[in-house]
Amino acid sequence: MTISRALLVAAVAALVLAVLPAALASGGTEGVPSFGHVFLIIGENTDYSHLDSTDAPYLMTTLRPQSAWFDNYYAATHWSEANYVALATGQFTSCEQHDGGIACHQDVDNVYHRLDAAHRTWKVWLESGPGRCDGGAGGSCASDQPCPLSGFYTTGNPPILFDDVEGPNGVWSATDPSAECLANDVPAGTDQDGMATFNAHLASGDVAAFNTVIPTGCDDGEASCKPDNNRYTQFDDFLAREVPLIERSPAFGRDGVIVVLYDEDGRMGGVPAKAGLAQGGHTVCLLISPLVVPGEYAATTYSYSVLRTLQDGFRLAGYLGSAAAVAPLPVTWR
Repeated sequence: MTISRALLVAAVAALVLAVLPAALASGGTEGVPSFGHVFLIIGENTDYSHLDSTDAPYLMTTLRPQSAWFDNYYAATHWSEANYVALATGQFTSCEQHDGGIACHQDVDNVYHRLDAAHRTWKVWLESGPGRCDGGAGGSCASDQPCPLSGFYTTGNPPILFDDVEGPNGVWSATDPSAECLANDVPAGTDQDGMATFNAHLASGDVAAFNTVIPTGCDDGEASCKPDNNRYTQFDDFLAREVPLIERSPAFGRDGVIVVLYDEDGRMGGVPAKAGLAQGGHTVCLLISPLVVPGEYAATTYSYSVLRTLQDGFRLAGYLGSAAAVAPLPVTWR
C-alpha cells in the first residue's frame, strides 16, 4: 500500500470512528430512539370514521395536532382478546378470536417477558381493577375481589394469558399466579377512586418503563354508560383526565412516549381473512412524545407496527410474530 493510500484509509477510519458514536446516540434501531417511560392507553371497538370533534373533542382537537397521527392504522383481528394479545405477542389464536378467556392461555413469547430479560420494568394498570393478576378488565367486579377468568373479563389483560408471566416457573395456574404477575398486573385504583393509585405513582414518577393502561368497560368506550351515555365521549373524557397527568409526571421527561389506540373497529363479526394483517379494521392510533415530530402520517400501519416500535424503543431484539413482517410506525423522530 502506498503512503498516500494508507493516509487516506487512516483518515476515513478516523472519520467513521468520530461519527459513529453520535449516530448511535441520535438514531437507534431502525431510527427509533431509545424510550424512557412508555404509556399505552387502549380504547375499544371504534371505527376511524366514527370519531369527530363533537363526541371526542379532546382527542380530535387537542391531541391530534400535537401527536404523530396515523391516518391509515389497522388493528389485527376480531375480537378484543385476540387484539390485546396481538399487541403483546405479534400473533393470536382462534380461541382468542372468540374471547375464550383463560382457556386461551399460551406458552408464547411476549413483550413483557422480553422486558424482563432486558431488565426493564413493566406494569398493567386496570382502572378500578379487581385483585392482582386477575380478570376484570372491562368487567364490573368489586375491587380486590376475584373476577371470573373467562370471556369478557379477561379480554383487556393479556399478561394473565401468558404462561411465562402468569405462572410460577412458566407453568400456567388458575389458582397460583406468579409473584411477578401479582406485582405487575395491578389495580389502578378502587371502585371509589378509579385511577387514584396510578395517578399517585405518576405524581411521584414511580412508574414502570412500560405501562399499559386499561380503562373500565365504560371508560374504554366499549359500552354507553351514565352519565354521558356516549361511548366515544367516555373514552375521550378518560384521555382528558389522564394524558395531562402523564405529561406532567417526572417520569415523562424528554424521552417519554404515550401511545393511544383502539383495539379494533366496530365490526364485531370481523372482516375477511384476505385482509391479512388488517383484519381488525381501520381505527385510530396516535403517538405523543417530545421525541416525535407531530403531523399526519399517511403510510399504512398496523397493530404489529406498534409492537415493533416498542421493541425498537426498548432495544428488545428478535421481533415477535408478525412484528417481523412490518415496518415500525412511520414517525419522523427528532
